[in-house]
Amino acid sequence: MKKVELLAPSGDLESLQAAINNGADAVYLGLGDFNARAKSTYFTTENIRENIKLAHLFGVKVYITINTLVTDDEMPRFLDLVKTCVLAKADAFIVQDFGCAYLLKNLFPNIELHASTQMGIHNVDGARFAKSLGFSRVVLSREATLQDIIQIKQETGLEIEYFVQGALCVAFSGNCYFSALEHNQSGNRGKCLQLCRLPYTAYLDNKNVGSGYLLSARDLCLMPNIEELINAGVDSFKIEGRLRRAGYVAQSVASYRSAIDSLSQNKQFDLNSEIDKLKRVFSRGEFNYSAYLNNNDKIINKLNQNHSGILIGKILKVEKFKDLFKIYIQSNHHLTTSDGLKFYNAQGVEVDSLGVGNVEIVGKNTYAIFTKHKLSPELIVHLTLDKKLEDNAINNKRKINLNLEFTAQQNKPFNIKINYKDLQLNYSSDFICQPAKTTPTNTQEITEIFTNLDLNIFDVKITKIDLENVFIPKSALKQARRDLQEKIKDLIINNYESKLRNVTIPQNYDTYLSKTPCIVAKFENILVINEKTDLNKINIKNNDLIALQPENWDFKNIENKLKNIKNLSNFMGLVLPTIANFKDLKIIDEIVQKIDKNVYLVINNLYGLKYANSHNLIAGVDLNIYNKFAVLSLQNYGVKQFVWSKELKPKLENVYEFTYGHQALMHFAHCPFKTLFENTCANCKFGNNLIYKGNNDEKYEIHRTKISQCYFTLYQNKLTNKIKMKLNYIDLRF
Repeated sequence: MKKVELLAPSGDLESLQAAINNGADAVYLGLGDFNARAKSTYFTTENIRENIKLAHLFGVKVYITINTLVTDDEMPRFLDLVKTCVLAKADAFIVQDFGCAYLLKNLFPNIELHASTQMGIHNVDGARFAKSLGFSRVVLSREATLQDIIQIKQETGLEIEYFVQGALCVAFSGNCYFSALEHNQSGNRGKCLQLCRLPYTAYLDNKNVGSGYLLSARDLCLMPNIEELINAGVDSFKIEGRLRRAGYVAQSVASYRSAIDSLSQNKQFDLNSEIDKLKRVFSRGEFNYSAYLNNNDKIINKLNQNHSGILIGKILKVEKFKDLFKIYIQSNHHLTTSDGLKFYNAQGVEVDSLGVGNVEIVGKNTYAIFTKHKLSPELIVHLTLDKKLEDNAINNKRKINLNLEFTAQQNKPFNIKINYKDLQLNYSSDFICQPAKTTPTNTQEITEIFTNLDLNIFDVKITKIDLENVFIPKSALKQARRDLQEKIKDLIINNYESKLRNVTIPQNYDTYLSKTPCIVAKFENILVINEKTDLNKINIKNNDLIALQPENWDFKNIENKLKNIKNLSNFMGLVLPTIANFKDLKIIDEIVQKIDKNVYLVINNLYGLKYANSHNLIAGVDLNIYNKFAVLSLQNYGVKQFVWSKELKPKLENVYEFTYGHQALMHFAHCPFKTLFENTCANCKFGNNLIYKGNNDEKYEIHRTKISQCYFTLYQNKLTNKIKMKLNYIDLRF
């Protein structure tokens, strides 16, 4: 089996150490204002070098997440941050904004870039263009199917990184605007409010058809599929959770380390036991065991949106005890102080939670705990913090094995030789060994002092001690130990970092930061319609582009509507879907090949760049054009017209702005009707008038796009209406 990387999240020093000690091959972390976890603030430009050195000491790679969208005004600070991390010897950078990627490849030659999952790479055509942009690795969107993974590996040779454990975003990566458009807190800027984790009520044709956490995705656990993923071409297994506690990181890494090593070494492995451990550290009910690899529709857990751990028993009875309540619990788990518990009623609704204090064993599998909360008998008990399990994982130590030889001769310095793999460190003391007058230094003293060489890091084996009746003060030996601790660390780190890419540091950024794209607007407005739009009711100007965004990707359907457009306008367009798996691409390819070459294609994902040789391309709203460097980058591929990001006002001339319509908040690849009705495609329950309503009575319309499978988009019910004199992107579909 090929060697695969285990990639762990790090939000602070404790989680970094937990990842290293439990066997991570690499960690990813963010610092400053340009990482997608703005609340993760431990790592800074001041401490990043020391933390990278700690990782490199153990041969663990460090990937810096600069995976947000960046404005032109922020670019100098962004580049300064990258420069600091390059000088700190970071192994690679995870990037979302392809304008940033354009700058980095030009300003920092040989820098290693990984395309963030926020870039939305999920099919082979998108991966090809990521490679042409200078990326050596793609962090695939969760929506990528198994066949897409196989095809990307076979046809691009790119490294593939794939999420296997942790929270799953319900929205397609990089194109969730829910927080941004509803509360001005952008998920693409690291400030997601997780509105998907709130409860909603569904209405179909104004009839209440269900409620719950209708947008809350189950957590991923792809441990049962790791061999299949390795065979498909995945190079790096990624664990989500930079904001999670160190115990979660420790156990997640330990479990996947065990799974990967068992495969590579052909050893027995208890899959169910490891999944049970993963549920204890964090799970929102039953895991999602297959992501979207094979058209999985069991994405949503509408009953629960928070950590629920594992079922361990029930409350037998409750007694008053002074000013507390004594709760008797029957459990197959040995309760201990600092465990965490949650209590659920028979309907699966969470009633209460608490941390365990004093515990009494009152019988076989029966425990008494104390709380101020009055709980009811027969409540179901879940374990949400297994203190012993997490402590065991956190207390694991990853050691560096050293062999040490010690030689001391009279009237000479004592010498120490340390061997680590192919490296050797030779140390000669400042102290001159004197003949022993009474009690000579013995092998036991040498062994005791040098086997204690930084016990948290090194495991020292003494292979040779050669003493010639000398006396060496313990102070001299301990000074040598202190010197060796730092020298061997430096030797190992320097050896590791000598093999890193040699990244050129720019003297200044002025040449590239001063670049400005030349954009010539072709149309006065871009008018977006669908098959149902009545063209006779639209006021069309001579140089307006009418762009069809089909709900049904059938050639006859599209051809008929384009003919209707041609009778009314000089300019026709076709809006390509944001998500398209390998089957969808075949359908889209056939349609694009058949339609008039004069039809402009509005692309909303990098895969659309493949059509630059046959059609004129327009960068659509879902490409997240956030800065002039994104424009410069796409102009290299022949894109001439640009729609600015929905999240901010245009800063460039001659670009289009979304000024009218119901804005898309997120796209998703699961079927909401299956969530609501538990039906199958064979008895499809689809209806055109599905609305989700939040607790604040805000309504969100859901519409379908059908290609080889169905995709859905959640729209704002409120209408955006800020039309300008010209260069509007106007959505007239609903």
